[in-house]
Amino acid sequence: MKKETNINILTEFHLGMFEYGNLPDTLIPKYFEGYLQGFGPEGKENNNGMCAFFRIPEGKGSPGFPAGSLIASTCTLGTDLTPYGRGSEVIAVTRNGWEYRANRYSDDIVVGFNNLSETSCSDIKEDADILSEIDLSLRFLVFWTRLAPVVRAADETEKQQIITAFKNMKEGIPVTITSKKILQELGLSDAFTIEDLTRPDFADKIQHTARLREDILRWHYTRYGQTIQGDTKLAQQSVDEVNGTISSSLIIPLNMLKARQEFIEEINRKFGTNITIQLSGPWRAEITKYENETGEDEIDDTNTTPEPENAEPEEGGEDNGNG
Repeated sequence: MKKETNINILTEFHLGMFEYGNLPDTLIPKYFEGYLQGFGPEGKENNNGMCAFFRIPEGKGSPGFPAGSLIASTCTLGTDLTPYGRGSEVIAVTRNGWEYRANRYSDDIVVGFNNLSETSCSDIKEDADILSEIDLSLRFLVFWTRLAPVVRAADETEKQQIITAFKNMKEGIPVTITSKKILQELGLSDAFTIEDLTRPDFADKIQHTARLREDILRWHYTRYGQTIQGDTKLAQQSVDEVNGTISSSLIIPLNMLKARQEFIEEINRKFGTNITIQLSGPWRAEITKYENETGEDEIDDTNTTPEPENAEPEEGGEDNGNG
């Protein structure tokens, strides 16, 4: 597949991580999630992991997006640093080219970040690049494995006779050669050769290359909370190992959710909205699965060996007077 196709596949995965409720019509998740996560709409790259939310000022409205309505845009943080070294001036640029500036801590704008570390998901492009290289390898491996034997003819006349013979065989017309004499009568040399370019070992390479592609996708999905099992069982895993993978995989999605909850709360407070957010169904299912599995496998210590001071006396030991 082309790199753009792989980017679109990973983009669709990331766009499905969160569910928003009560959004104004002018706030479109595919845009602001793209700005936050670093891929942008239509796979365009954007690596700063920030997004500004503000009202369209007078004179900048357009059909469907009137002045005063909420929109989202890419942004950078300008000068006038805070004590933590972050810029307090927000410079937002919309996709149709106009610029909006405001103080980050004013009531006119909200800056949202992708996660608690305030970074984007640049690995979307990186993993798409790797997948595209693997796809290219698979395409050429398949090409080499489908090559048919090449018949070497002595001249053009012999070439046409061989083509005719093969055509007849393909159409079900019997072609029988019983001796060199008949071969000579057909005008064919008894010394023509066949070169087999088909390499059986390429088919084995296809299997391993296809597995590598599956691994890259699984590693990406697992990184963002979807612990996908491959088609091949590589080793036995205990319940604790599986649960450990689920819990560590949920760290990044939950941090991303926390960052969104913070700026959604700020949007609601500053702009009087009632926007809600939660993880989407597949991620909620992973959390439920983790909670259920860890709850069902709690250690049962009811049959542990009692402490020495609470132990019952051995048979035949001294009677303590309690029978």
